[in-house]
Amino acid sequence: MATILQFAPLQSKVDVTFWSALGDFKLHNMKLEEGPQPLQGSWTPSNHAELPGVLTVSAASLPSATAAPAAGGFTAAGDLYVLNTQERLLQFDRRAAAAEVGRRMWEAIQTGLAERDPGQLLHVVLLAFCDLKHYKYRFWFGVPALQPSQPFTLAAPPVSLLQALGQHAAAVADACSEHAAAAGQPAWLVTMGSGGEVAAAPLTEWQCLQQGEERGEHQLYLAVADSSNLADHPGWPLRNLLLLVAARWRCRSLRVLCLRQRQLRTDPADSLALTVQLPELPPGFSPAPLGGWEANERGRVGPRAADLGPSMDPRQLAAAAVDLNLRLMRWRAAPTLDVGAIAATRCLLLGAGTLGCAVARTLLGWGVRHITLLDNSRVAYSNPVRQSLYCFEDCLDGGKPKAQAAADALTRVFPGVVARGVQLSIPMPGHPLAQAELEQVQADIEALEALVQEHDVVFLLMDTRESRWLPTLLCAAHGRLAINAALGFDGFMVMRHGAPVPAELPAAAQLPASAGLPAAAEAAAEGAAEGAAAPEEAGAAAGTDAPAGGAAAARAPGLAASGRLGCYFCNDVVAPLDSTLDRSLDQQCTVARPGLSAIAGSLAVELMAAVLQHPAGAAAPAAGTPAAAAVAQAAAAAGEGEAAPLGDAPHMIRGQLGGFSQMCMSGQAFRQCTACSEAVVREYRRRGHAFLLQALTNPKHLEDLTGLTELHRSSEAALEAWASSDDDEEEAQVASAAGGDDDWHAL
Repeated sequence: MATILQFAPLQSKVDVTFWSALGDFKLHNMKLEEGPQPLQGSWTPSNHAELPGVLTVSAASLPSATAAPAAGGFTAAGDLYVLNTQERLLQFDRRAAAAEVGRRMWEAIQTGLAERDPGQLLHVVLLAFCDLKHYKYRFWFGVPALQPSQPFTLAAPPVSLLQALGQHAAAVADACSEHAAAAGQPAWLVTMGSGGEVAAAPLTEWQCLQQGEERGEHQLYLAVADSSNLADHPGWPLRNLLLLVAARWRCRSLRVLCLRQRQLRTDPADSLALTVQLPELPPGFSPAPLGGWEANERGRVGPRAADLGPSMDPRQLAAAAVDLNLRLMRWRAAPTLDVGAIAATRCLLLGAGTLGCAVARTLLGWGVRHITLLDNSRVAYSNPVRQSLYCFEDCLDGGKPKAQAAADALTRVFPGVVARGVQLSIPMPGHPLAQAELEQVQADIEALEALVQEHDVVFLLMDTRESRWLPTLLCAAHGRLAINAALGFDGFMVMRHGAPVPAELPAAAQLPASAGLPAAAEAAAEGAAEGAAAPEEAGAAAGTDAPAGGAAAARAPGLAASGRLGCYFCNDVVAPLDSTLDRSLDQQCTVARPGLSAIAGSLAVELMAAVLQHPAGAAAPAAGTPAAAAVAQAAAAAGEGEAAPLGDAPHMIRGQLGGFSQMCMSGQAFRQCTACSEAVVREYRRRGHAFLLQALTNPKHLEDLTGLTELHRSSEAALEAWASSDDDEEEAQVASAAGGDDDWHAL
């Protein structure tokens, strides 16, 4: 009875680089799709007496990379399925996947493609599930095969190549090694003449060489690179190749050489020589697919597991997990979200109190890697319960400096953040300065200027109104996005300051986020501004900052608009003064409902994110305005989807916990603002610290510079005129009444 030929399956090997690359490919390319995606692995012949050849996949096997077979190996194309859940992995229709692979291989046999490229007869299916939060992976390899109508059998037991060919074995082994290295194919033909002459040829030469064998010119062999190391069984790649011989060449008996390597050379002693009997295939034959699914660690057919978490640096795990949370947002909610732009933003937090802690923690949630905190106070016993970055130990021994304690806490939360604490006092208008303090004040100004210029976004989170004046001016002058947040007892205000006038900015200070709108959106926004009053007239009527030069000078780079948004001080008609003077303890401290700071701090960061994702950056029009609607319409008309993936950014958000209400407002810049107006910014650029010291020691200078003094004088004159006219009218009424009485007496 003939012995059925059995084949040793391939063993898979996953290079450690594959898992990280697969996770990135799933996140950035596949997202919620499951495949199939093309896979390019490689397999090697057996090169050790105790170890079989392996099927290997690595980072280079994915579609985003260029794969190359391992040294001495052969390529193995494949189908990659990355399933979204473990249940999908277990319930996946493996039969259908194997049938599709089998259909392609059978088509390659019938068309002759497999003769020209024998690598078409080895195809891999890889099913995978990635638990990217814990770096655990489940995977399952299958190498489908085509089943003949009857099994392949052996006419005689396998023998070694050395036993079969004797003295000619070495010459055959050398010829096969040279041909395999030159052709890069796993199968070829070998002829050996009566005098021991050896030659190798591609499979496409079968018909010609077979005729030569029939004429007695030589003996013909099918040679294959063998992945097996077993003494009696060839490797899996031979299986589909034998079906090609039966179907394409109609051969019923075949001599096969299974060549194995030792030290990168074909070894005649370990290589096998077989005489295989092949079945006659019936007309219309179509082979059934065999999945060839690999067994797991327990020896059962099922997926295997890889756990990379314990082998990775915890800091790298934390950084990757933070990025994962952000990138998952892009899968469905915001496909155009640029999380990298937010993470790369350098944020300066002025104030490390209740608002500063809330803002810093939310920035970490957005993946921001560079955070600097500035504060001049120390952690007090009342702080830890309301300020989330501090604990009881920070209060001991007089309290740690708040800024450094907050930076240390951020690093403990996420070691990948570059957190820095700066202990510094912000000079404030209206607060008396002694002559001995001027040198320190000037040093503080220089330090604050440097910090503002080193960062992209500045959060104003201080307790007093006047402490926000200098940072507001510096942001307006140096082109930095300013986000302001302030608390009352049960109300809050969060706002962004308008973009500075670019005509006055040096090239190095232009806003990097204001890269401009798409052309269609810019045209639409510009069209929306047409028909309105000229900027000078509109500014005069509405009290906005409308510099000379018309609309072109008033718009930020790439954005057509009729005016810019205001800052924290644009509603004031007086210069900032000492707001803590003659106030009780409860009025000097920020007494607010405990949940208010978390709400306002989160909104401040979300407002920053929305601005950064808007194509106009800091010059983005306020949500709900005609300009914002024009931008959205233009983006939709141009087929660009949403202009802003996080929605339009409001100018100002005001909320009340008393009635759990919130509303968005907007206001344009006041051309006589004491902090951001053109007059103030120009004077700062012209005079520098001399101007700042004058404004700090004499805030009325700001009113004189901006024209507020004249505005007050005009207002007082108007009031006096109104009062005078009111007095004249009253005297007239009295005189009229007196004349009437006289007439009555006359009667």
